[in-house]
This record gives sequence, structure tokens and C-alpha cells, in this order.
Amino acid sequence: MTAAATVPQRTRPQSASARRLGMVQDAALVCISGLFFYVHGLHAYQTHNLSNVFFAAEQGLLVFMFLTRRRSQATSQRPWDWVVATLGGWLPLAMRPHDSGGFLELYGSGIQVLGLTCVIISFLTLGKSFGVVAANRGLKVGGPYRFVRHPIYFSHSITMLGFVIANLWWYNIALIITITVFQVLRIAAEERILTATSDYASYKERVRWRLLPGVY
Repeated sequence: MTAAATVPQRTRPQSASARRLGMVQDAALVCISGLFFYVHGLHAYQTHNLSNVFFAAEQGLLVFMFLTRRRSQATSQRPWDWVVATLGGWLPLAMRPHDSGGFLELYGSGIQVLGLTCVIISFLTLGKSFGVVAANRGLKVGGPYRFVRHPIYFSHSITMLGFVIANLWWYNIALIITITVFQVLRIAAEERILTATSDYASYKERVRWRLLPGVY
């Protein structure tokens, strides 16, 4: 469900320069992802610890969905939106294994399974309308989008929390706090774009909560 609307001055269809920037972003993501999977794969091989495989699988799914995404109808041209999207979207790839041991690893793995399951369900609804920078790729209102407006961010946060519990370390804790801040800013940017270029205002009236019903 998508409604046409006037595109504001700083939110317009992608230009040639924006498309080139997108290609650079894709190439950089492939390189960073390769390093991420190498580090986590090596850790799993050396320690025979598979507690992080679900977090790694989710990151692989997110990268795949991003690289095969539908091109947007309107993309934000604000530099700050690009900064927020890049940091909020790809900082999770900077998280590193750090064995917590015992119950924490088991508990963290269970939370990762829950988060990954929710991500998959959300992607089945979203399809290729996925991206990093705030843009209008079509409005989705079915499935988990009937309950919260950003179910993938919610699901991703669950998986990250499970990873941090299984890899309890100040570095990972600092990262998840930073990522959460940028994700909130990213949500605000996306909702500004969607409200201006689609029938998002009426959708917000039907679905009140952004991430967690009763909280936010």
C-alpha cells in the first residue's frame, strides 16, 4: 500500500550521484561484512562455540536484503540522515565475540533465536522494501506492522541483546547503547520521509507504537 505525495525539497528521487554513492556504500558493506564473518567464523572454529551463530546469520540476512533491496521512490538528501543510517545500520558489524560462559551464553543464544525468528517473519512481510538511509520504498501495513511500526528494528534489537548477553564485555555494551541511540534517530528520519511522501500519517493513527507497545 503506497500513496503518491508531493516530494519535499530535500527528499527527492535518486540522482545519478546518489546512485553512485549507493554503489560505494554497497561495496564498502561487502568488505566490512567479509571481515565480520571472518572474525566470527574463526572464533567459532577455534573455540567450538556456536552461541553467536544466530546473530551472524541475522547479519548475513540483513546484508543480503540490503544488497537486493528495491530502489527507493524518494531518498533523503540530508547528510545527517546518511550518517545516522550508516552508524545505526552497520555498527552491529563491529561487535566482537567475548565468551561469557555458562548460563549467560545459553540464555543469550535463546534470545538470539527469538530475535532472528522475528526478523525473518518481518522480512517475509517487508520483502525487498528494505534499506539503510531514510527513504520511501513503499508502505507496508500487514503482518507484524499491524502491531508496531518498525518490527525489524525491534527484532534486531532483541538479537543484539542476546549477542551482548552471550558476549558480555564493556565494548559490546557500549556499542549496543550507541547503536540504540542512532536507531531511534534513524526511525525519526524514516518517519519524516514516509509522512511526507506516502499515506504514513493515517498508518500512524492506526498503529500507535514505533517499537514496543506501551513503551515507545
